[in-house]
Amino acid sequence: MVKTKNPAYRSFGQAVRRWREAAGMTQIELAKAAQTSQSQVSSIETGEKGTSADHIRRIDNALTAGGALVRRWDELDDHSRGLASWFLDVVTVERESSEIRVYQPLSIPGLLQTQKYARAITQHGHPELTRSQLDERVSARADRQAILDDPDGPMVRVVLEEHVLRRPVGSYEIMREQLVRLTDVSRSSRLSLQVVPMTTAQHPGSDGAFHIFTVPGKAPMAYTETRRHGNADEDPEAVEDYMAVFAELRGVALPPHASRDLMYKIQQEFSHE
Repeated sequence: MVKTKNPAYRSFGQAVRRWREAAGMTQIELAKAAQTSQSQVSSIETGEKGTSADHIRRIDNALTAGGALVRRWDELDDHSRGLASWFLDVVTVERESSEIRVYQPLSIPGLLQTQKYARAITQHGHPELTRSQLDERVSARADRQAILDDPDGPMVRVVLEEHVLRRPVGSYEIMREQLVRLTDVSRSSRLSLQVVPMTTAQHPGSDGAFHIFTVPGKAPMAYTETRRHGNADEDPEAVEDYMAVFAELRGVALPPHASRDLMYKIQQEFSHE
């Protein structure tokens, strides 16, 4: 199961709390001094989420830690930055998988996003993020895509909705670049990309997005997430159910070559906008 707290964040959070208590400050006082929120301080201290380097510098200054917290933050695994702590275990599973199945009805999956698309959709969904936080999230998402270039990486099967391809996230230019990216990666022998047409009447994917991970030597895992939480399910019956839904989705989707033709067609339409 996906853990709700990552050990690296939890350990870092404990260090922040020790410095705060040594300074005789409450979470509210620290939040005010560091120009952040009490909920943010609490989340950092409990290891429920990471933060940005800018936040850490301000907290370090507020606690007169002399750079100790900044150095400790810098020592964290680069792959941990920009990712919610509940997602970190999923990224590990992603790297260990031999096959990944993805159904995404609302956006381009993170593994296939261009940096401009990732920035636009993240900024729209989280307008409260600072520039450094946004940079870290986009960078973390790009780092995940290394598995697509790894010759020993997983087979990735993706099913998307046509309306996702037609929504001009950020701008028509950003979306056109994203469609070029999708068209290119869809030619990979280790990536299957299929699109469900908007005219599909009987749709098996009404319950929302999900991933299915197949890891050698381990039980398959189904994964779903909300805006703030992730849920992994290794129950054989649940995983079998998701696999059946994914098979049905592939059945109503266009074949890979027809999906690529549709993506190219939409790309050309955007070129005239």
